[in-house]
Amino acid sequence: MSFMKNKNIIILGAGLCGLTLAYLLRNSNYQITVIEARNRLGGRILTKNTSGETPIDLGPAWLWNQNTNLLNLLKELEIPIHQQFATGNAYYQSMASQPPQLFKLPENQEPSYRMAGGTNSIIKKLSSVLSSIDLKLNEPVLNLEENVHLIDVRTSKSTYQADLVVSTIPPGLLVNNIEFTPNLPDSLVNIANNTHTWMADSIKFGLSYDKPFWKEKGLSGSCFSNVGPFTELYDHTNYNENRFALAGFMKPALSDLSSSQRKKMILNQLEDFLGKEALDFISYEEQCWAQEKFTRAQSHYLLSPHQNNGHSVYNHLYFNNKLIISGTETASQYAGYMEGAVRRAQSVFEFIVSSNS
Repeated sequence: MSFMKNKNIIILGAGLCGLTLAYLLRNSNYQITVIEARNRLGGRILTKNTSGETPIDLGPAWLWNQNTNLLNLLKELEIPIHQQFATGNAYYQSMASQPPQLFKLPENQEPSYRMAGGTNSIIKKLSSVLSSIDLKLNEPVLNLEENVHLIDVRTSKSTYQADLVVSTIPPGLLVNNIEFTPNLPDSLVNIANNTHTWMADSIKFGLSYDKPFWKEKGLSGSCFSNVGPFTELYDHTNYNENRFALAGFMKPALSDLSSSQRKKMILNQLEDFLGKEALDFISYEEQCWAQEKFTRAQSHYLLSPHQNNGHSVYNHLYFNNKLIISGTETASQYAGYMEGAVRRAQSVFEFIVSSNS
């Protein structure tokens, strides 16, 4: 496959993978268009700024020392990171018949990090340097049709033509939400329907506070429960350590409840773990990704975490070398994570450049 200069590339999805690819291609001779179904950038990256301006990450939040590609990109974009607070005691509840038990977190555990301003900082920074890129929001793609040397991309608003389409949306959504003419191979569709989408089962929540009462008690803010409704809870203090929050994950089975029902259950559990001070919060935020139509595909049931992530079927090109299936779930390493999104964007970029050399 080879490209001529000024050919049109359409990227499906304005999450971390799609925007990173657009960022890498921004100074190329290609005409780049990014089409996003949501009315916002970021995909599964979602940071809510509460009424107290406390950033709460309701999507991916953490990175680690081995996430070298993501760390290098953050350095290039001049986005600071800070270490996750994990000093002091934590609580663990093994069964409903027993109260939460206090234990000390190990001092030699591998550190994790968060981005200053929340994970959406990288989305804001990437988009701020993409003035030459045509970004289209609130425009779901309905159909991809091969048209001789081009692909016709039909959305809810218009039809575009591309020499190359790079999909960065979860594979399960790709094959369920978009019609293909001609049909994609059954081998690809079967794997895509059985590819786990990271965060699709998750319910994240966060509460902001005017003071870190848990730290004042010698607590780390970390709480773990086999009972629920939350299974994990962590300190979510901001980079400048002047805005305070706790954030964590709920049991996926609670996705069928209403937000108000989940909130009531969370508050009861927080009081059991951390006392009445936990009820003196400024704001409560949550995101149930299972109810998010641009995250969870209809076929996404009974899949194990990372199932078929990085499968070899995603290494092939489709529509006679005019369609690349990308996104973090297709990464060969760190699939499903932010690191995987960045690595996959970089590998697709390198492939495009080498194909034109």
